[in-house]
Amino acid sequence: MRYLLDTHTFLWMAAEPAKLSAKITGIVQASDNQLMLSAASGWEIALLWHLKRVELPDQPQRFIPEAMQKLSVIPLPIGFDIAISAATLPLVHRDPFDRIIIAEALKENVAVLTKDRTFADYGTHILW
Repeated sequence: MRYLLDTHTFLWMAAEPAKLSAKITGIVQASDNQLMLSAASGWEIALLWHLKRVELPDQPQRFIPEAMQKLSVIPLPIGFDIAISAATLPLVHRDPFDRIIIAEALKENVAVLTKDRTFADYGTHILW
């Protein structure tokens, strides 16, 4: 199965796996599952690091790609269609990074591994 990681899920996988639920731990450890990370998450992590709201063991330019490789996570780029879809979603969720992830999940028809229940208000399948 294919899954899209929310930003916090990726960070916890990389640095604090004990924060993941047993269900998510099983999904991310299964070798037959494909895990994807949005470029929006990379942007969000770098911004949070720059604002000193998240600590990383290294600069985001190194930490993110190294963690993705170690965790076998595939990058998901943001295209114009996703940017426009995210902007035109109903204003239930106002976080622009999450709106991009939601638009990507809807387009790719994949579940999002997130603890944020608001994603489901868009018809996005979430698991936690």
